[in-house]
Amino acid sequence: MVTIAPSNAPYNAMVAKRKLEPATSNKVADGSVSNTTGSSANQSVLLTQLEDAKRGKARADQLSKTLRADLKEAKKQLENVDKRINEALISQRKLQYEEGPFKSYSKLQRKTLQRVGLGTVSNKQSFGLAAITILLGITAIIGRVE
Repeated sequence: MVTIAPSNAPYNAMVAKRKLEPATSNKVADGSVSNTTGSSANQSVLLTQLEDAKRGKARADQLSKTLRADLKEAKKQLENVDKRINEALISQRKLQYEEGPFKSYSKLQRKTLQRVGLGTVSNKQSFGLAAITILLGITAIIGRVE
């Protein structure tokens, strides 16, 4: 005896028809999903995935805000460090090129001697002139007293 299995033709026709139908949006104006097509299990899975995606987006937005705040803070710190470096460089240059009172006095003496024409005087000549000046000063003092 031969048994014939029940035909699945109506089910197969429904599956083929669903494959041929274009995918349409099931969203209603309030953002929920309508129950017009698809099984409720599919809609439940889609709603779960949608909620997961929304939570993931919220986490990503929060992380983005945190990273932006960190970036802003890092930029402020970088600006402060740049300012401090520039101030240190300026003060270093000032110290390097700034002359003390002895150096500036020596420089003034050299400039004066060069203007007068005695810029090429050697140390021996300079000591000789100093000795003559001292002797003239002593002579003037002695001459006044008498």
